[in-house]
Amino acid sequence: MKLNFILTIALLISMGANAQVKVGNNPTSINASAALEIESTTKGFLLPRMTSIERSAISSPATGLLIFNTTTSSIEVNVGTPSLPSWQMATLPAGTSGQTLRHNGTNWIANSNLFNNGTNVGIGTSTPASTIDIQGSLGYKVNTITAATTLNQTHNVVLCNTGPYIVTLPAASSNAGKVYYIKNISSTNVTITLDGNASETIDGSTTYLLDLYKHAIRIICDGSNWHVLEETGSQLTSSTFTYSNCDGSNMAIVDVLNPATGKIWMDRNLGASRVATSSRDASSYGELYQWGRLKDGHQCRNSTTTTTLSSTDVPGHANYITINTTPNDWRNAQNSNLWQGVNGINNPCPTGYRLPTSTEWTNEVNSWGTWPREASAFSSLLKLPVAGLRDRSTGNITSNIGNYWSSSLDGSGSQSLGFSDSYGNSAYGYGYYQRAHGMSVRCIKD
Repeated sequence: MKLNFILTIALLISMGANAQVKVGNNPTSINASAALEIESTTKGFLLPRMTSIERSAISSPATGLLIFNTTTSSIEVNVGTPSLPSWQMATLPAGTSGQTLRHNGTNWIANSNLFNNGTNVGIGTSTPASTIDIQGSLGYKVNTITAATTLNQTHNVVLCNTGPYIVTLPAASSNAGKVYYIKNISSTNVTITLDGNASETIDGSTTYLLDLYKHAIRIICDGSNWHVLEETGSQLTSSTFTYSNCDGSNMAIVDVLNPATGKIWMDRNLGASRVATSSRDASSYGELYQWGRLKDGHQCRNSTTTTTLSSTDVPGHANYITINTTPNDWRNAQNSNLWQGVNGINNPCPTGYRLPTSTEWTNEVNSWGTWPREASAFSSLLKLPVAGLRDRSTGNITSNIGNYWSSSLDGSGSQSLGFSDSYGNSAYGYGYYQRAHGMSVRCIKD
């Protein structure tokens, strides 16, 4: 045997550097493309076997060097250089039925969380029962935007803050099946306008308004237009009431009884976060309502204005409607049946409460024992502050004046209680006001 081995080595040396060598069966038949060919039907080719520690101890391993790693039970190849070796698996690791592989930066390893049975994909389950079966938590990408934005594939849940502005949807033709969840988180109740890419529609309209704080929709694309799957925060009707104030706080309902009149009132203005601590306590001012309108967002002090009058009792948006022509009402045609009683149309007060009549305001003021002025209004049981007046034609707010709506009619206008110490002898009690003005509301119990 020794002699045969020596002769073989000598033969290989004598054949020169460009010769071909074959070991095994048919030694005279060798593939023309092979420098070395091994042929056998009963034996295999055995690589050097070593542990990961032994492999790493190889001095300056050649690029392409092959070994069998007994630690990982895999063939490995050096894809690096002799000075900077990088050993990677040349074979895939063992796995179970349906198990997928992932690369950990060095090698392919069996993934213990993702499975594919040829029909369904399972995340967290090896037996998926649906096309995608997720057994675990689900995360969404969340984007908060503060300016006009055109949505794309980087968006999923979109929180719209610091409006108003326009959010443009991408072209429907290239987004069939795409779902967006869009929410207005501007606490000042500004309007976020969704634009259906100019010509496409969202449930039949080219624009869709997110009018309210926390108004949100989930929409899906069918390849031509967008459709609303789910909506929250906009189901306004003539009997809608929300406990959410314009500052995002929840309204507290606390009663105060005037024993002189026997009437029970709310202890604070509608939309106020607290009872007044002074006549000019801004936290007690609350909201400013156009006569006859719902608590729909228009009453927020910095709500967006519009000159488009409403033809219905519920305008369907949160804009303050301005007008400077007779009869100076936000609704065209006027409806004098609004705010009439606890079950009246658009009653903005909580259940069981309503707008006071002008007679009830008169009786309340008479119980103060003095003409209604800023000081006497605050000193009363109701602690009425000078919460301001929002102008019907500009939307601007006049400060240091108190104006409180009643439900009582006065021609094309309505009656209100007013008082101020900032205008000398012009302080006043009751009077006619055009319904497009924004005034305070103090609710009385029925």
